[in-house]
Amino acid sequence: MRRCDDCRIILEDEVRYCPKCGGDVAPENSSATNRDADVHSLLASANLHRIRAEWDSAIEDATNALRLDPRNPDVPSLLGGIYEERGMHDEAMAWYQMALEINPDSTPDKERLLRLSDLILADNKRSETASPSALHRNTKLAWAIGGVFILIIIVAVVSLIKVRNVNVTPPQPPLPAASLPYGSSPRTSSSEPQLQRPSAPANTSTPASPSAGASVRTPGEVYIRSELAATQAIADTGAGINDVIADPRAGVVSVTFSVPFSPVLTKDRIIAAAAATARRTFELNREVKFVTARCLIEISGAQGTQIAFVADIARQSADALPASATADQLSAVFTRQWWNPQIQ
Repeated sequence: MRRCDDCRIILEDEVRYCPKCGGDVAPENSSATNRDADVHSLLASANLHRIRAEWDSAIEDATNALRLDPRNPDVPSLLGGIYEERGMHDEAMAWYQMALEINPDSTPDKERLLRLSDLILADNKRSETASPSALHRNTKLAWAIGGVFILIIIVAVVSLIKVRNVNVTPPQPPLPAASLPYGSSPRTSSSEPQLQRPSAPANTSTPASPSAGASVRTPGEVYIRSELAATQAIADTGAGINDVIADPRAGVVSVTFSVPFSPVLTKDRIIAAAAATARRTFELNREVKFVTARCLIEISGAQGTQIAFVADIARQSADALPASATADQLSAVFTRQWWNPQIQ
């Protein structure tokens, strides 16, 4: 990469002269000082755009700085601040976590991460408070739509019955029977050929193979699943491990576990089981950066098995938790939470 000192723009390596001012462009590798100066200049420009709420320009300058110096923790920290001010909290947490991966001793980034966790927790509580009224409105609307639909069906059926009654031909009186010779019998309708309803074809489909649809897991996934199933801390929460799926592209492991359903089942109990499962998964493999916790519940009757809870947790967030974390602290570190409305 080359840089014009006068115009302060970054150019490609093959560019010899600045297209804006025509000046000679010095190569970037002339000294490491020029690169540091470029990064500092881009960070200052990104911060200025951030103050002016020019978000796209701020992100562009910060991204260029990250391209020049990928190991600089100030760059992802600045990007996290930009996304936080835009209200994009999930993206902001991801950038703060990246900054902590580069510099784990950064106290400001840890404080920003915890502040965002508290903010997300408060937003979730507000959503839960507003959900009953919204559910009541949706229920009333559903009943109204259902009533209108049933009324339309009744009107259509009544109209169809009336039309059929009008079109039915009244029965005609029978004709007098003609005299027949002795020994002959009158011809009945049974002598007419009858249309037979074709019999249903026999079911010739072959049953599926017993192995069809069977899940296949790698030895690493099987190992994590067996270790989780043998962990006492998980068993104490009443959870049972069902499946483990790894995605090595981003260091993500999805763990599916189940808890028995009861009228007293609470969100705190499910969160505790999810946190214990995620902590143990991080301990089993240092390459895992994120865990997606997926909880199932078994409901008797026609409802069967249902998804109760799905959320993500990062390694940095799990490591920042105290040993005896409260239910609110555990819930705060899980992002993109989804809850089954039946769980209170």
